[in-house]
Amino acid sequence: MGGFQYRNNLNVPIADSTDNVDSVDVLGSKLDTHDGDSAMAVLHTLNEHAHGGSKVWPTLADGIVVTAGAAWVLGDFVEIVAANDIGEDFDIHHISLESISANDEYELVLYAVEVEIGRVRFVKTAGLAPTINVPLQTPIIPANTQIKAKLASKTGGSTAGITLFYHEY
Repeated sequence: MGGFQYRNNLNVPIADSTDNVDSVDVLGSKLDTHDGDSAMAVLHTLNEHAHGGSKVWPTLADGIVVTAGAAWVLGDFVEIVAANDIGEDFDIHHISLESISANDEYELVLYAVEVEIGRVRFVKTAGLAPTINVPLQTPIIPANTQIKAKLASKTGGSTAGITLFYHEY
């Protein structure tokens, strides 16, 4: 997707252009979005990332329960976000782990459809609060992408409710 537009006596690349012929092409246009690779596109992405409003999924509902397989074996896929539920590009920043069934060691894997996008480990002990919020940074995920999860635990068969903290671009 290349091309130029004429502005202020300069040939300026159009938004998200790949025409990196001159330094202005690499710097980009003020109109570049997070889909581009220019310096302005990166700044746009960082600004959206730092100042985008926080959201949760599912919202106003219980977390989605994921069950571990046998000892240190990932359980079955569980859909966390259905396709077409989040209509903007987004990324995930944290996972809220709720209603954890047993004192155990866990590993949770998130997938965009069936491609791994993040993995975290956590432990529940007798004195731990009932909800754990774990940081998890994913790449920007295209709008309308299905998110799935699998869980493993040291003893096997344990469960945890999952809520995602994300923001849209």
